[in-house]
Amino acid sequence: MPTLIRPLPRTFRLPRFDETFSVLPDHGENPHCDAVRPKSRTWINQYTPVVCGPKMCAFMDSCGFELIMSATYPYASATGLEAAMDFANFIWLYDEYTDTLSSASSAEAARIVKCTLREPGYDDETWICRALQDFMRKHIDKCGPNVVRRFIDHCCSTTGGMVKEAELRERDEVLRDIPHYVAFRRETSGSRSSFDLVEYCLGIDLPQYVHDDPMFISGYNAAMDLLFWTNDLFSYNMEQAKGHGGANAVTVIMKSKQVDLQTAVDFVGGYCEALTTQLVYAQQTLAARSDPVFSKDAVRVLEGFSDWVKGNDVWSFTTERYFGQQNKMVKETRIVEVRPPFAETVMLKE
Repeated sequence: MPTLIRPLPRTFRLPRFDETFSVLPDHGENPHCDAVRPKSRTWINQYTPVVCGPKMCAFMDSCGFELIMSATYPYASATGLEAAMDFANFIWLYDEYTDTLSSASSAEAARIVKCTLREPGYDDETWICRALQDFMRKHIDKCGPNVVRRFIDHCCSTTGGMVKEAELRERDEVLRDIPHYVAFRRETSGSRSSFDLVEYCLGIDLPQYVHDDPMFISGYNAAMDLLFWTNDLFSYNMEQAKGHGGANAVTVIMKSKQVDLQTAVDFVGGYCEALTTQLVYAQQTLAARSDPVFSKDAVRVLEGFSDWVKGNDVWSFTTERYFGQQNKMVKETRIVEVRPPFAETVMLKE
């Protein structure tokens, strides 16, 4: 049966994630934010002008990527918060950069990431290599060995997944169903590396057998999936205006289920309710175990993931990245006006 192409409506309504996530603790923002934020902005601005034109540099500054780290790592020390802010600034700059590349050029960028992280002494003088070298020296070299290993593995798999995203753009292809979407987004969202920094900021280095435990995996996956499902809703309007909707949950659901935009959005909202229940259940189950590595350390890490879920939702309506200067109005009304293609879109080299 041929795919039915449905025209986009003028508006759609976002779910009330503030109500869905009300079962998660609200730990507010990190008290070190005002002191640390300028340091991280100064650090990334060594590299941003190499990649971006003046208008895009101004747009990146306005997004306030550091502020999401204040909301998602409220417990971190000043040192830990700076690591989180630096990583957020790097990965968003890398994402914007590779969004403009062919799959071949994206693969070369991923190769640079892999070589920089895995080959001591590697230096090709690219901005990617220099930024990662500096980040590793400043922060990751201070982590426990399990966190270091997982962080490197996850950074490599994330940037490798972005190559697949570039291939989808080139073929103008939409991921064919939800299972393929979930597997794809777990590798490309960057959540795994951010979760590694949760352990670093908490001063915990979980042994691998905890990460291999089925109940911990259940909580881990629920938190990770919540991040990219909600992120895809918030970023959908921006991505479809750029012509990059093929790897977005909303587009995948619309195509695979043959439904309209609002029905797809509502589906995501319902799925996120189920994932939130799954995350809370995992924490409660692990807390009942006798081994403190599970009942204390693993539970504390899952609580850190919950901070990510809650803080990401709050930040998404603080930043201008997704809803521009209408962010506060969208937060209240939940109504998003659908952008026409390429409208109000700042290009990388502008």
